[in-house]
Amino acid sequence: MGTFSDLDKKLTENIYDHGSRLTDPSADLPRRVVETVGLLMPFIQPEAREAVRLQILGIIHEHIFDEIETGPGDPAAGD
Repeated sequence: MGTFSDLDKKLTENIYDHGSRLTDPSADLPRRVVETVGLLMPFIQPEAREAVRLQILGIIHEHIFDEIETGPGDPAAGD
């Protein structure tokens, strides 16, 4: 039983340390992308803003170019 307790403790610590990457689509996006999406929010109904923001960031997260594909000097690469 001690092995499972140790494993559970390590998994719990890992979730606390890195959990935002699993639940927050903007966690690893460039700051510029997150700020740009934020600029769109005044055009969205207040009660829908958070849901729309998460959907947009999720779509971008799924389809964003990696730096390897765009190159470090490309403006689309982010910060």
